[in-house]
Amino acid sequence: MPATIRDVAKRAGVSIKTVSRVINNEPFVRETTRQKVLVAIDELGFVANQSARQLATGQSFAIGLIFHNASWHYLQDVLRGVLKTARDSGYSTILHPCDVSKEEDIQEILDMVSQQVVDGLLFTPPTDNATTLLQALDKQEFPFVRLTPSDRESPWPYVTATDYRGAYDMTHYLQSLGHKRIGYVVGPPEQRAAHDRFNGYQDALSEEGIVIAHELIGYGDDHFEAGFTAVQKLLDVQPRPTAVFCNNDEMAAGASAAVYEAGLSVPGDISIAGFDDVTLARQVWPALTTIKQPICEIAQAGTQLLLGILNGKELTQISQEISTTLVVRKSTGPPKGGAHP
Repeated sequence: MPATIRDVAKRAGVSIKTVSRVINNEPFVRETTRQKVLVAIDELGFVANQSARQLATGQSFAIGLIFHNASWHYLQDVLRGVLKTARDSGYSTILHPCDVSKEEDIQEILDMVSQQVVDGLLFTPPTDNATTLLQALDKQEFPFVRLTPSDRESPWPYVTATDYRGAYDMTHYLQSLGHKRIGYVVGPPEQRAAHDRFNGYQDALSEEGIVIAHELIGYGDDHFEAGFTAVQKLLDVQPRPTAVFCNNDEMAAGASAAVYEAGLSVPGDISIAGFDDVTLARQVWPALTTIKQPICEIAQAGTQLLLGILNGKELTQISQEISTTLVVRKSTGPPKGGAHP
């Protein structure tokens, strides 16, 4: 017979009301008491009745993760951060696609809110560009948090990474290997992160007195095929680049494939570098030198921020920036025959 809340209370030596408070993640429960209840729940295999919990509190105990056209490798890391953080606080996660250019998709989000399907929302790029939707949510005082948003001037909470610094560091690293003709594949223009990364690349070159060669700039949408196509074109430039830095790892994987299809090698003929350090960066060969964007940590921090808002925690600051890290692997090396002019 399944354990009841009364069984948990008896095992922990507390009242049924105290057990209820712990289950509902309410404040004003001593940590020692909370731990006793959690141990009892674990030992007895107690499962709270979610329907009863929702009726008692008027909450759904679910958060919505909103996305559109995201790389699966990126979304996978976001999910790792969101799911566990939410689950540990007793919340489920609803994954919901939304093309912000479509009125019906925006209405679906507003319907989720009005029907209390979720208690709060997390927005991933580019869904954070839905200004009209965000303004409507703000007017209703409905909680939401944005992950690496483009708009950072509005008074809405967000978590992001040091995109500019990461690209700046990668470009300097490639220069330290002797590269001067460094190509770059830019990401989606609607994303702030893509602009910050491109600016970091440009500034690092300028500091070394290198004039930006526009013929070495390619453009993509952060997917494998875009990196492949962009680098195919860069290989026709003479003299061709000795290194190519891509806005994300998926395009960098496509870039490597284009180099090999042309009968060249990585990094023997051309070094390839990416950004994000998603799982794919370690799966391709040679493994990608990249900038680790702490996607999972950003998602965790964003979820914690949202849960704090849902539990009445007062915000001391609305933004958080998490540092990126250079990760050197096998896809980069010195230019063939030494530094090129």
